[in-house]
Amino acid sequence: MQEVFFLSSMDSERFSSVFRCEVERPIELPNGHHALMVSCDPPLNGQELGHPLGIGGLLLWSRFADEDLWTFPAFPHFVQICLPDVELRVDAMPTSIAWGEIYETEADATAHEMSTRPRSSVE
Repeated sequence: MQEVFFLSSMDSERFSSVFRCEVERPIELPNGHHALMVSCDPPLNGQELGHPLGIGGLLLWSRFADEDLWTFPAFPHFVQICLPDVELRVDAMPTSIAWGEIYETEADATAHEMSTRPRSSVE
């Protein structure tokens, strides 16, 4: 598992800039999917989300059910972005606040470079 990567989003204005993410710990979600708790730099502006001092950590999990965030083979990897401090029932999944992509380098995240992802044989 890569310990540092870069988060950005082609789908969300809130995450259109680049955030350096460092893995804090792996998390297993209630449905068995694997997620990562990450710190993000710079902190996310959180006023609209009820966090006026900013959001320094996020919970990320794979956007596609057949992909595993703990063992993904290549960048970019498509993720759900969630707030880490949400109280969940044992059987509930975290609520996504945006879709994003994680990239190996800051330059790839800035350019939204997709050429590093292996092509599927079922295109």
